Amino acid sequence: MRISVPASSANLGPGFDCLGLGVGLRLTAEVGWSSESIKLHDFDSPLSWWQRCVLPYRQYTGTLKDFDDELIDRPNLFAVSFFKAVVRGGPDYRLPARLEAVVHSDIPIGQGLGSSAAAVAAGAAIAQLWRTGRCDRDEVFQAAIEIEGHGDNAAAAVYGGLQAALLFGRETRAKPLPFHESLRVAVCVPREALKESTGATRRWLPESLKRTEAVSNQRALLTLLYGLETGDGEAIAAGFEDRLHVPHRKAMIRGFEDIVHAARDAGAYGATISGAGGSMIAVGKGDMSAVAEAMRAAYERHDMQAAALTPEVDTRGLVAGA
Repeated sequence: MRISVPASSANLGPGFDCLGLGVGLRLTAEVGWSSESIKLHDFDSPLSWWQRCVLPYRQYTGTLKDFDDELIDRPNLFAVSFFKAVVRGGPDYRLPARLEAVVHSDIPIGQGLGSSAAAVAAGAAIAQLWRTGRCDRDEVFQAAIEIEGHGDNAAAAVYGGLQAALLFGRETRAKPLPFHESLRVAVCVPREALKESTGATRRWLPESLKRTEAVSNQRALLTLLYGLETGDGEAIAAGFEDRLHVPHRKAMIRGFEDIVHAARDAGAYGATISGAGGSMIAVGKGDMSAVAEAMRAAYERHDMQAAALTPEVDTRGLVAGA
């Protein structure tokens, strides 16, 4: 079976923890398994199962290769999510005696482009195929939220396009939002990942906002959504003015203001941190190559090597098939 999952850019300024956009960089997994199945109690732990039944038969390429070499003694998110999604299926679960996987990713690791969400969604989708022979994207989405907890990235990774992670009681649901067909994105990715994890950067954020700032953020989100739906560049520029997380996270990215100004001077409507950073994403129209290159040059003015990318906005989301 073959699974393909896109990258994602979460938050997009004021859409903190509830807005995500599918980005056309992908993780692809080709997997197969033996017909023989086993029970977990035959092993000392899930790690023992992984080391004996998966580790000898897996290959990671692309951005995952060096990352996997560093974690050779324990499962990565792809393997962990497979196991947890199988267990999530009920008490009578069984595991494959041999799981073969060739996993390739073009998604930068730990750079705010949803590499974790893509790996979790892929692992959960493969677990579904193992258990039931089919892949239900709604079930993959719910499994991804339980495993990793980031509904915004999971929504964009599973369904593609612009997605809102909405809360109905205690249930998170993904709902598609309009994204004007004329809009394009540019992404700039520093060569070195941030030293701080997403969880660590969350601790920098305020526990409360002044009423004026809270109202400003609500207005900015509505303005941004209007701009993304209509393609109105002025609304997109105004909508990127976040008060909650960007002011506290931007210090991690040397030259943040310079990068934003460079993107706008090159023709973008606006630019902001992708996810928790350190990548930046800009939105505009037409050929975004000049915008991506301008951001790259701004990074380098502040002693950071970076890659300039102009991926498509992904509208397919997770794809599974034989």
